[in-house]
Amino acid sequence: MDTETRRPSIPLERMETADVLACVEPFIAARPGELELLGRTAQRLRKTAGSVLVSEGQAPDGLYIVLRGRVNLLRAADGGRDLILAALGPGEVFGEACAFGNVMNSTTAVAAVQSELLRIPPEALVDHLRREPETVLRLMRLQGDKLREVEAVASGLALCDVEERLRRTLARLVRRQGRRGPASTGWILAPVPTQSELARMVGSCRETVSRTLSAMARSGLVSGSGRRMILDDRIVNEAA
Repeated sequence: MDTETRRPSIPLERMETADVLACVEPFIAARPGELELLGRTAQRLRKTAGSVLVSEGQAPDGLYIVLRGRVNLLRAADGGRDLILAALGPGEVFGEACAFGNVMNSTTAVAAVQSELLRIPPEALVDHLRREPETVLRLMRLQGDKLREVEAVASGLALCDVEERLRRTLARLVRRQGRRGPASTGWILAPVPTQSELARMVGSCRETVSRTLSAMARSGLVSGSGRRMILDDRIVNEAA
């Protein structure tokens, strides 16, 4: 999702709610007074790893903004497994279907790690959209970006091998949630999803992902340890 999220100099969870809204799509073009009004309706939530935030097929209970941590959007797959369609980090949103009436959630959202979120009630969001048509346009653009990302995941599963799917997934994650390293050291992704999560993102198993990452490390494409990974420019540039 190529949003216009502004990266603030301080963590989102430390900011006032109206300031958070001013930094994230689809609200960045709204008037300050509108953001203050909308912010007063919002609720801050802290969730532990594994907490289900919204469920596929149920009515959305609000629009969520990730302030800290990571949230995985899942969809059930054949064989009882699930596929991670997106991993959302700070400044990214989900649950926006609540703005469109009787539309049900198309994915399940689960906190991958301990996370802090901001929830805007559906009624408050709809009222805001009536007063701020620019937010409507940006919300529709955001929906389009998400749809294109899901289509990219689906086409990758059908057309690409595991290494190519893994390269594309890591490039997508680092462009949205990573940062440029100093000098020419590549791109830093931290915290990086676990190998089990990466496997569920690329439709493979953890053992195959582990072997693929090891091969990529020997080729100088990735490096790092623990929850920090450095990606070579080749991965990001090839997937652009």
